[in-house]
Amino acid sequence: MTARTLEPFDAAAVAPWSVGDGPRAALMLHGFAGTPPELRRLGEHLAAHGWRCVAPALHGHARTPEALESSTWEQWAADAQRALDELAAAHETVVVAGQSMGGALALHVAATDLRVGAVASLATPLWLSGLLQHFLPVMRHVVRWHRPGTDVDLWDPTAVEELHSYGLRSVHAINELKRLLAVVRDELPQVRAPVMALHGGRDRMIDPACTAELTRRLVCSREVDARVYPRSGHAISVDVDRDDINARVLGWFERHTAVVPAEVSAAG
Repeated sequence: MTARTLEPFDAAAVAPWSVGDGPRAALMLHGFAGTPPELRRLGEHLAAHGWRCVAPALHGHARTPEALESSTWEQWAADAQRALDELAAAHETVVVAGQSMGGALALHVAATDLRVGAVASLATPLWLSGLLQHFLPVMRHVVRWHRPGTDVDLWDPTAVEELHSYGLRSVHAINELKRLLAVVRDELPQVRAPVMALHGGRDRMIDPACTAELTRRLVCSREVDARVYPRSGHAISVDVDRDDINARVLGWFERHTAVVPAEVSAAG
């Protein structure tokens, strides 16, 4: 899957966004080398049903490839935690949805913060595929940039217009992603929140088998629901099954974060 590769980006097109209002909030985390708009459809669907949705730009993203080059996975995680803290301070319940690397960060936050009410993990990697990932620790010292291919794995090729991604990616940053995934794999048994894991069967960027491994490692989660969509590619939030995904994520969050009406609570 290849998105539009504007370098530098049009700042307005890739800016962080927030929509909706209500006592419950959803933190929306984008993928590696991606930008907040990739989860805008899902956020608007949640907002239409009474959710406050916020999508920050993670450190080094939505700017230039050079900005991502100087980033670390700890900075991405800190950005996610900071956004969660802000939402938790103003809302009764907070959930987290993430796509690709954003899904890994959502699981990381859920493993380390019990305030997370539920997680929606979309096309989340637990490992990187291909020969490149085996040589990253060495390559990052001798090769500065990696340019991804132009292959599009989306069933709906027009959906690529909703994506913005760096067409030039720092090998150092890719190695930071690999380091993050190693941490998340070890943390998964700590996740207590319910997790919905959705993946596209056509995904040629992240192995759909990651979803099965994810469910196997979530041994302490209160509930796990995993599903692979055979037609969808990597960016499932915008691909052909997006409407069903939006409905499923909403249903998952609604079921696990029911708000008790004030009059009922007082009567009890």
